[in-house]
Amino acid sequence: MLWRYLCLLQFYVLLVIYTYLGLTPHPENSIPVFNDLLMHFAGYSVAAISISFARPTWTLWRRASFLVIFSIGIEVAQHFNPPRTFSGMDIVANTTGVILGLIIVTLLTKYISPFAKLLYWKTSIQQGNN
Repeated sequence: MLWRYLCLLQFYVLLVIYTYLGLTPHPENSIPVFNDLLMHFAGYSVAAISISFARPTWTLWRRASFLVIFSIGIEVAQHFNPPRTFSGMDIVANTTGVILGLIIVTLLTKYISPFAKLLYWKTSIQQGNN
């Protein structure tokens, strides 16, 4: 049971960090900023892997939808939080990152059995049926 709680905790901590970085007026004071779109892409790839551990029984569409809607919510909130601004390209980068992250999880689950066992450990899904 502790494993499942840790999986949930890591995902919700990630959401808190992403929310903070997305809504703080000057995120460059918290982390070094490189290529903005690359950071969005990589961050949401990590988020897709993270949500897969937190909610492995959710369908891929449900995981993707949650993260994309969260991403859009952050972008909309930035519009009301100067000097931050809404960016459609950030949403595209985030969505693309989510897709890549879920593809990685799907491939690892399909071809690497220890990954699938770890992902679905302590869930109602039988490892032999993955």
